[in-house]
Amino acid sequence: MNILISLTPSESKRLIGIGVAQIPEVKAALHENKILISNGTTTAYVAEEILGVHMDTERFPCGVITNGVQCQSPDSRIRSILIHKGKAAQSDENISDYEELEKWMAEFGPDDIYIKGANAVDKEGNAGFLLAHPEGGNIMMALPKIAAQGSLFIIPVGLEKMVASVIDAGRAVKGIHNYDYSYGRGCGYISVTNGMVITEIEAIKMLTDTTAVHVASGGVGGSEGSVTLSISGEKENVEKAVCLFNRVKGEESVDTWKKKCGDCPYKCSYMYKKD
Repeated sequence: MNILISLTPSESKRLIGIGVAQIPEVKAALHENKILISNGTTTAYVAEEILGVHMDTERFPCGVITNGVQCQSPDSRIRSILIHKGKAAQSDENISDYEELEKWMAEFGPDDIYIKGANAVDKEGNAGFLLAHPEGGNIMMALPKIAAQGSLFIIPVGLEKMVASVIDAGRAVKGIHNYDYSYGRGCGYISVTNGMVITEIEAIKMLTDTTAVHVASGGVGGSEGSVTLSISGEKENVEKAVCLFNRVKGEESVDTWKKKCGDCPYKCSYMYKKD
């Protein structure tokens, strides 16, 4: 049996979030070790599914692409989430979010898990991350420790972010201050080649034991960024996939939530007209 389905970005994020929550290593670490969920839209869905809570999804990202530009979220965003033995740790408001992340990472070990969404993915399973913070932000604080420790790095990323080559993309990006014109925040780039990438395809395989193929992308009227998948499998598994898709279809899009241009210390070549 088979299915043809188009998923909006938000529907894909929900699907991927469900899938990540069911990864055996995540389920084991949830009760025994630490799981650090870094800021992002897709990771907000992951946090909801792992913790069984509702989040203000638009308030979780740190950097965002919205209104056609690369931008930052306001400083009042929700911080990264550390789950220790099944419970979310209480944030310390007396220190900055980066100081808190540094404190948490100091205690990270090989059996702990770091989860962060990417800005790009390619067919080789490489993931790319835009860097808008002058010191590289969350990922550059976490990456040395998890790479040295051998901690599992899970990268939930939708196929809407598919690029031809993450490696070539990394070579092309110039850096925060090296663009003559930047419509939005200038950025650097880091490529990760050894993470566990979870797209819609991997999530569908894990959850329903069916095979999905990415056959088309795009749309209009609220379906911009959608991906179209052709899915096949045994009757029982296809019906399981139908139940899964009935759950994720209709997921509302994430609202725009960005820092006002007047509050941003990094002036770009475009000022959003509705600020």
